[in-house]
Amino acid sequence: MKTILLATDRKFWRQEQGSAKRISDLYKYLVRKKFDVFIFFIGKLTNTEIDLIKLAYDNEFKVFNKGCGFLSIDCNTTAQSDILIKGKLLLKKKTRLLRNLFFNKSLTAHNKQSEKLEIINFFSQEHQNYFRTVYQELNPQAIIVEYIRLAYLVQDFDKVGTQSLTLIDTHDVAYERYQRFRANGESEIRITAEEEKQLLSRFDVILAIQNKDKETFKEMLPEYHVIQVGHPSKPKKHEFLNKLPINITYVAGPNASNKRAITHFLEKVWGKLIAKFKHNIKLHIVGRICEELTDVELPANVQLTGWIDDLESVYEEADIVINPVYFGSGLKIKNVEALCHSKPLVTTTVGAEGLEHGINDAFLVSDHPKEAFEQISTLIESEEIRKKFSDKAYAFACQNLAEDKVYRELYQVLNNST
Repeated sequence: MKTILLATDRKFWRQEQGSAKRISDLYKYLVRKKFDVFIFFIGKLTNTEIDLIKLAYDNEFKVFNKGCGFLSIDCNTTAQSDILIKGKLLLKKKTRLLRNLFFNKSLTAHNKQSEKLEIINFFSQEHQNYFRTVYQELNPQAIIVEYIRLAYLVQDFDKVGTQSLTLIDTHDVAYERYQRFRANGESEIRITAEEEKQLLSRFDVILAIQNKDKETFKEMLPEYHVIQVGHPSKPKKHEFLNKLPINITYVAGPNASNKRAITHFLEKVWGKLIAKFKHNIKLHIVGRICEELTDVELPANVQLTGWIDDLESVYEEADIVINPVYFGSGLKIKNVEALCHSKPLVTTTVGAEGLEHGINDAFLVSDHPKEAFEQISTLIESEEIRKKFSDKAYAFACQNLAEDKVYRELYQVLNNST
């Protein structure tokens, strides 16, 4: 069994945003494929976080953390559990099984990035030294680092005599993300293309989340191994429901681009839809994006649900899914999920990045409020057209978004590692 050390500073077990769900799904896939996966987590691991880990997984969760040392968490126990920390057996209090911990603002509040925050701000000599200690103890066949901000972990790694394959999971092109957010008046981690190139060059394999990113990285580093690893989801066909009111659904996490997207939609599109269809439609907003909308005056027929652990039921009830995002980067995981749930999807050109071959076939794209109004109106008015896009979404998902297809290159790379 090959050993993999996965390094991250995201509490990915919470799965409250697409990027966290991507890491969580990757972790579960590697475990199912019989890799021995250890997590190197930079951050505070409280009893609450351990409880949430136990809720999220059903295997032994092995994690190295500077504050706690090594923890082996038995995710099959839901009452009192024993946790091994640095060889000492500690008794943990009864696990709290309250799912609403996921939506407790005091626990899940996210940090706003400062405009002055640069990639160098993430460097920690303490964590770098600990990572090297863990590496020498574990001697993994492969190391996967999540996000370029943690690339410092493998800086000068040749000095420790590493034989491991090193991989960086980029999630997006960081300098492009910075430029896009800045152009829209939002802050993001400051990084230049040259800085990103230097950081990526520390790794043997670069993971791009979509084809456009892959081409960018290959232009940056033509001699390096770049592979495309998107986000998979199990395609499923829900029973087609012809009912009123028509349920238009938006699922999102709490970030600036999502807030701007849905508030713009409410201002420019939703009012016209309500004027035309009145009580025959409703807008269902789901996820931690709801925390960002407490200061927004909501128009008629808009329901804020907040965090729901069971997204399956959300998509089952949805008739049309929207993602009116107009700035961002990477792959829009909420779009992947909508297509894999065989739902008619209306998004934007930005939202379709990485899924371009499905535009206006598997889903609809509109970059202006008038177009969005017309496309959504057509779907509302025609059961036949909704069903057509449902069928096409499912076919697209089966062909492009199934797990074995998305992870194929990565699996081959990891299997061939020494």
